[in-house]
Amino acid sequence: MRQFDVGQVVTCMVRHAAPGDYRIVGLMPDRDGDHMYRVKSPREDYERAVNETHLVKSEGYLPEEETQKQRSLRGITLPTLQGHLEYLTEASLEAA
Repeated sequence: MRQFDVGQVVTCMVRHAAPGDYRIVGLMPDRDGDHMYRVKSPREDYERAVNETHLVKSEGYLPEEETQKQRSLRGITLPTLQGHLEYLTEASLEAA
């Protein structure tokens, strides 16, 4: 039986993970007999696959996932900047 449910707030005890609380966003199939979860930190832009033994229950509070508009207000990322530069380069070559 699983220890955590989707939507629950947990602390991730994985080395190299962002500190703080994570929200369980999905259940994964068991791996080698261990329960696996997809977790998401508001400090990271991606989800992590984590073994149940690396999670502990948290009494912390996480706001619901931010909207795309809120995310875009944080600034431009390197891949986005590279895409804009490629577009501008192509446009200037076509104009020449």
